[in-house]
Amino acid sequence: MKNRYKVMIIFIIAAVFGGVIGFGFDVMEKYPEYDIFLQALSGVLGVGFGYYITVALQRPKTKNELTFTAFCALCISGTITAVRKFIQFFIDFYTGSNLLHCEFVEDSHWLYQVFGFGMSPEAQRPLLDTDEDFTISILFSLISTAVLYLYQRVKNKKLFIRQPQKERFTFKSIPARIGARIEGEIEKVKRDCGIGDILLWWCTRGVMLYAFIVMENRAEATLLLANLVGTFAITLVHLVFPQKSVFNKISYKTQSLITIMVFLGSWCGNYVQVYYIVPRFDLFLHLVSGYLCVMGGYYVARALIKPENKKQILLISLFSLCFSMFVIPFWEVSEFIGDFIWGTDNQGFYWGPTDESFFFKIFGHGAGNTQLYYLFDTVYDMLLAVVTTVGTFLGLYMWLIYKNKKRTSK
Repeated sequence: MKNRYKVMIIFIIAAVFGGVIGFGFDVMEKYPEYDIFLQALSGVLGVGFGYYITVALQRPKTKNELTFTAFCALCISGTITAVRKFIQFFIDFYTGSNLLHCEFVEDSHWLYQVFGFGMSPEAQRPLLDTDEDFTISILFSLISTAVLYLYQRVKNKKLFIRQPQKERFTFKSIPARIGARIEGEIEKVKRDCGIGDILLWWCTRGVMLYAFIVMENRAEATLLLANLVGTFAITLVHLVFPQKSVFNKISYKTQSLITIMVFLGSWCGNYVQVYYIVPRFDLFLHLVSGYLCVMGGYYVARALIKPENKKQILLISLFSLCFSMFVIPFWEVSEFIGDFIWGTDNQGFYWGPTDESFFFKIFGHGAGNTQLYYLFDTVYDMLLAVVTTVGTFLGLYMWLIYKNKKRTSK
């Protein structure tokens, strides 16, 4: 069966379970738990749709390309989830409906039954359904991606035949191996980055460690420490995974992007409290995050495939776009979990827009669904990130096309 027919089947399944059964037969109204099933189904179908889009541009022929195909399918699924939530929000905003089920959640909700109440503030509860949808959709997207990857490995098992080891492993060789591994990573850092990147890493880590020690609010300090560990993410990935692993090929430039985001958000925003000093700083941060995430996706893609023709250039650019679109809801879920556990206010669920709000100046007042006020900060943050995500995607695509023309004209 051709891929276009398989994509049509995916759309038909989504329409039947979401539209016909969910709304046509009022199943959503009679059985609220049906929405959880729909989110899980959307994660699975999204991965399937992403897979057929990816293979339409490039058939995987190597181990790296197989991994890239699965990862790209995951990111496309996340993009579909984010776009679907935007559509639901604006339908609710303009018509006064409640597709997002933005409402006060009772104590009987399964999240509280399973995880307890943590330090979750009362004002966070109207956000629960949206973040629950994000979480379930992302979770089943991850599961579907793992299944897809394993299926591809079985189908293309000849690509995964292990080569015999040239050197026999012994315990005496461990120190030499560790030393060689560290030397190899130092060489990768020198190859990928300049002195500016290295100074950025260690200066950021130094000021964040100091902030962790002196902060009186230990809940905020714990979050800051977790972000500090995040600045070592690429180093840890390189050291944990085997040298021949595709993850070991991710550029250390990605670590610089992570460090910039952590420095601006965690140290400047929370410790220095720029959020309170400069009210628009949060908007600036989300605009920057779109650019950083797209470039991070680009470095991940370049570790797996090379932009040698127009289809591969489009695929790398599309992956970079979808990588950012996947991170956007994932980031909101992480903020929600942080607020739930530590009682913080990362999602801005206390924010109530006024007539002077920039959101109303752009989109008007809609149908006046005041329940959506709790979601305004979350949606506005995501929209800002999407603006720079799309802009960076277009710039990246044109830059890669220019580089390819320059290379082929020689």
